[in-house]
Amino acid sequence: MFSRLFAGFSLHFGDPVVNAELCTAGSPPRLAANGHFSVVFGGSAQKPRTKYYRHLLAFIFAVDEINSNPDILPNVTLGYVVFDSCGEVNKAIENVLWILSGSTRNVPNYSLWRKGQVTGLIVPCNCLCFQISYGATDPHLLNRHLYPSLFRTLPNDRVQAEAIVKLLRYFGWTWIGIIASDDDNGETQSRELKRMAALYGICIEFSVKTGPDKGKNQLETIESNKHILKKSTATIVLVCGAISSLLMYVTEYEGEVLHNKTFILPANFYAQRQAEVAVLLYNGSLAFTRPPKTMPRLQKYLETVSVSSRPNDLLLQEIKAMHLHCLSSNTQMNAKYTYFGIHLHKCSRDELLSDLFPQLTYNTYVFGTTYHVYKAVYAMAHSLHEMQLYESSLSLGKTLTSKHKLQQYLRRIHFMDPAGEVTSFNENGELPAVYTIVNYRRLPNGSNLMKLVGLYSASVPDRKQLLIDVSVIKWKYYSSEVPRSRCSEDCPPGHRQVSQESIHICCFGCASCSEGEISNRTDKGSCEKCPDDKWPNKRRDSCIYKSSEYLSFQSDPMALVLSVIPLLFSIGASIILCIFILFRDTPIVKANNRNLSFLLLVSIMLSFLCVFLFLGRPVDITCMLRQTSFGIIFSVAVSSLLAKTMMVCIAFKATKPGNTWRKWLGVTVPNSVVFICSFIMIIICVTWLSVSPPFQEMNTHSYPGKIIIQCNEGSVIAFYTVLGYMGFLAAVSFAVAFLARKLPDSFNEAKYITFSMLVFCNVWVTFIPAYMSVMGKNTVIVEVFAILASSAGILCCIFFPKCYIILIRPQLNTKRNLLKVTS
Repeated sequence: MFSRLFAGFSLHFGDPVVNAELCTAGSPPRLAANGHFSVVFGGSAQKPRTKYYRHLLAFIFAVDEINSNPDILPNVTLGYVVFDSCGEVNKAIENVLWILSGSTRNVPNYSLWRKGQVTGLIVPCNCLCFQISYGATDPHLLNRHLYPSLFRTLPNDRVQAEAIVKLLRYFGWTWIGIIASDDDNGETQSRELKRMAALYGICIEFSVKTGPDKGKNQLETIESNKHILKKSTATIVLVCGAISSLLMYVTEYEGEVLHNKTFILPANFYAQRQAEVAVLLYNGSLAFTRPPKTMPRLQKYLETVSVSSRPNDLLLQEIKAMHLHCLSSNTQMNAKYTYFGIHLHKCSRDELLSDLFPQLTYNTYVFGTTYHVYKAVYAMAHSLHEMQLYESSLSLGKTLTSKHKLQQYLRRIHFMDPAGEVTSFNENGELPAVYTIVNYRRLPNGSNLMKLVGLYSASVPDRKQLLIDVSVIKWKYYSSEVPRSRCSEDCPPGHRQVSQESIHICCFGCASCSEGEISNRTDKGSCEKCPDDKWPNKRRDSCIYKSSEYLSFQSDPMALVLSVIPLLFSIGASIILCIFILFRDTPIVKANNRNLSFLLLVSIMLSFLCVFLFLGRPVDITCMLRQTSFGIIFSVAVSSLLAKTMMVCIAFKATKPGNTWRKWLGVTVPNSVVFICSFIMIIICVTWLSVSPPFQEMNTHSYPGKIIIQCNEGSVIAFYTVLGYMGFLAAVSFAVAFLARKLPDSFNEAKYITFSMLVFCNVWVTFIPAYMSVMGKNTVIVEVFAILASSAGILCCIFFPKCYIILIRPQLNTKRNLLKVTS
């Protein structure tokens, strides 16, 4: 029992001449599919195209196949009503008004809604109507607010533009031209290509338009295009819209301006007229095509089409009348051709259409656009089927009166068609974009070949969207070398792009990378900085590790010198200490407070040895020890000198009878002075290590190409506090020694201490500006020199004179001589 329902849906095919909307009209107990085709182009007097007639046959075949399939719309017969727009806008509008009116008269703004004739509608008559298109690619139709009921079995021009631009980027073509047809289709495609090219950094050198083959402005168009193309340097040209190949051929023939151009053709490209000219012109070019599909059952159906199998098909009779001059059963059609001087004769009605026309115009083996027609019919049928199944508890009439029901089901369908393809619409109402890329070839034997060389799929991750086999591509003049199309040649490695006075970012000069930067590719627009531990090589195309700089024992002679000198001085201090120990009971050793002398010699010897903490590769522990150990050792040495000088002054003041200074004689005062002065330095150093200790630092910025491994003092205040405290002790020692310089010579070290402190102060006063004016290992050299000089000054000034008396003039080292000097 069939449902009493006539529901129509519109499949809008052919040129995008009108948005065919449909409300329902009905009487027979079946669903009707309204198909709107463009089969005749250029008006009623022009030739019908057999390749487009094949789309109509695929539409009819799909409807018949669905009706014979019990799994789709059971108990419902799907019918169809087909209108031919003849390639004219006015005719297309007339057909749409007929559908909307639901009667034989075309009534604008009227739609049938009569009780008793229909039991249900796909949508109310004043609402949106549904369309599935296989030819509308305008990206403006992506607006789902304005066109919520439009679905397409092919992607829009925006997706195709992105695919073309990614192909350009793959081959490094950043300098291109555009030739577009002078119509809305060419304008839309070129606009999308320009927008997408700008996003990917591709520049358009020129954009020209071509008009129809005939017209009063044809010569001006040719001359204008020749002038632009002749000056152009771009070798890659994108083609948009329906280009007149004849016009382009004339342009090339008269000016030879296209002989070095390689064309990139879009999927919806077709050349008007002169197919042989088009093959010659586009030889070696690349074209985007919709993936071909083999459909054995449709192939078999198309191979059986003849006038006898379709006796009521007036379009088929007109195809035979126009191409083969065969009489038709329509007397008006015969009269029309007779009027135009075409003599018609009687032909066999059993001749198969596939035998009468070549595969170029009636291909029954591989299907591209025809397959999208077939898929559109199945998409609508499956949406109706799903809606019927889901709401089977309601009557079908009530189901179809819901305003948005069919649109919702069409949006959610997911099925596999008889050809094995999964069909589902994305959020834009389109099927996922897939393009095949073919290479046009004109073979030496005169035959033509379209070689598959690549694939583009928009639904996969970006890195895998474009697949190209460059090895099988034959370019212009059968060359295997990829053509170059750039405004400026790539900057070599080690260089960067420099903008020139041009409106195009693709036109640039080259300049060497700045210091510390590299460029390791030929297409780099800018240089990139090397990591902190690396530096550019001479060519500035790669980063190499920086050389490390520090006072190394293995490679730096200065480190060896600075290690030998303190070692010799420390040995000298050790020898003097041994001499003083051996002669500790002699008057000159006893008279100068031998315990303080021993302590002073040990501290001087340690000060020489602490120099080794400054040599070699710095690490955190040596950084913490070098300044603190140096400060503490020097504070002990200087405080020992201060104690010795104070004891000389106290001793001479205590010689007078009844003097109160006698109670200060002994070891308490010098030991206390040494302990207190040294303990203050220890507190300073401990505080320094606790708050902000020194640490190893990799200085990568002071010297280009070098990493200076140095010690960061942590706290600059603490560092200069140590120096300042040592300077304070030295100044006090110098002042006390200077006041005691006139005491008797045999008991008095004051003038030697004065001179040693003068050397000490001069060294460290000079050290501060020198230390602040140098960097890297030179700071270590300056500090080591200051330590050696000040320590050597104390050693030489204080102990060399005594060693001279002990070893060279022992006759002076007697108590008698000392008493004589005193008296």
